[in-house]
Amino acid sequence: MDTDFAAATLNSLHLRAQTRLLAVCASSADWDLLTSLGFSNVTVSNLDMAFEDMVPQGHWSYQDVQALSFDDASFDWVFVSEGLHHCRSPHRGLLEMYRVCRLGIVAIESRDSTLMRLAVAMGLAQRYELAAVISQGFGSGGLDNTSVPNHVYRWTEAEVLKTLRSYDPTGEPQVEFRYGLRMPAALTSSTTTNSTLRGVAQGITQGVARGVARGITTVCKRQANQLAIIARRPTALYPWLAHHQNQVRFNPNYQNPKPHN
Repeated sequence: MDTDFAAATLNSLHLRAQTRLLAVCASSADWDLLTSLGFSNVTVSNLDMAFEDMVPQGHWSYQDVQALSFDDASFDWVFVSEGLHHCRSPHRGLLEMYRVCRLGIVAIESRDSTLMRLAVAMGLAQRYELAAVISQGFGSGGLDNTSVPNHVYRWTEAEVLKTLRSYDPTGEPQVEFRYGLRMPAALTSSTTTNSTLRGVAQGITQGVARGVARGITTVCKRQANQLAIIARRPTALYPWLAHHQNQVRFNPNYQNPKPHN
């Protein structure tokens, strides 16, 4: 998790310390981040029971983000950082977050871009996340927390909007996107342990790639590989809808404007 990018995103929302906050696909690192930002009403959830003892009693919940057990609007905000791509259905995870939030969600995931596809093709970024499983001793950390390395699902802005609009067609979701650059592991290795000419050449190549990536993303932010999704619930119904007996229904008085010639 890029804690600086996540912290900057959350701080920009100016949320109250008592905000009811759920962190999904989360670990003790998420707990440390959220409490360091002053949040006191935090629930941390994950499929991995190993994190239960790392979070104070009463703040942990065993949850699959693709099928959360909470009621609708149980939390003010729901947060995830680099967790949805471990799901069998990342879209389902995003929508479950949206279902149980009252105000909005914050999701920080990898962004699909031309630069990122090039990095994958060059072997500078992973298509399947082997490193996560290796770091967990080959027993977990992959798809749905199994030992099978998950595909690294990368999002686009249009995909997020279409997904939310399909789930809740009653009003326009208030969505904003922010961008960050996190160098893939292949570009952050040091050459100090490589004394061979090949190692030095590889280090030079990686250094050039880092510089190019920073330059491109400075000019074109949408080529960055980190995407912060901030999605708030609709503030109003679409004009063709109306409340009737505590239900949202089509408004029979709606006059559909004629399309312009």
